[in-house]
Amino acid sequence: MLIAGAMAWDLRGSPTESHPFLVTAVGAGSPIPPEAVAWQPIPAGLLRPPDPAATVAAVDLQPGDPLTASVVTEAVAVPDGWWAVPMSLGRHADPGDEVMLVLIDPPITIGGVVLESESGDRYSLDFSPAVVAVPGESAALAAAASAEGRMIAVVRP
Repeated sequence: MLIAGAMAWDLRGSPTESHPFLVTAVGAGSPIPPEAVAWQPIPAGLLRPPDPAATVAAVDLQPGDPLTASVVTEAVAVPDGWWAVPMSLGRHADPGDEVMLVLIDPPITIGGVVLESESGDRYSLDFSPAVVAVPGESAALAAAASAEGRMIAVVRP
């Protein structure tokens, strides 16, 4: 009877729960669209579920990667009156990082906040510049300097 009970316990299977997995690649700092997620059963308690408010990839993610609390983050809020400007920052700036944009000519500094990280490589087809929020009064100057290559970004460590 003990052996029959052990076999029944073993054959009953473990409880499962649905967990989100990616079906498409998502770069660090990019929003995770609902159509990029598929729910699959996994053993209960195996992975910690992500925060429902966290909808941005914190790291580069590939198809098949599970979404967990450590790989997603909340979107960075843009302050009122600020504008989002695409620019090349390099891969060292993550969403939420404060940056100081130093314009070479004329010599001016503009504070900003990284909204989306740069992804890909400038020489490939999958390149996507970073997106930085800057105060509205400096947005046009920052965009022009970025387009002309007259700006350097400094990231707060």
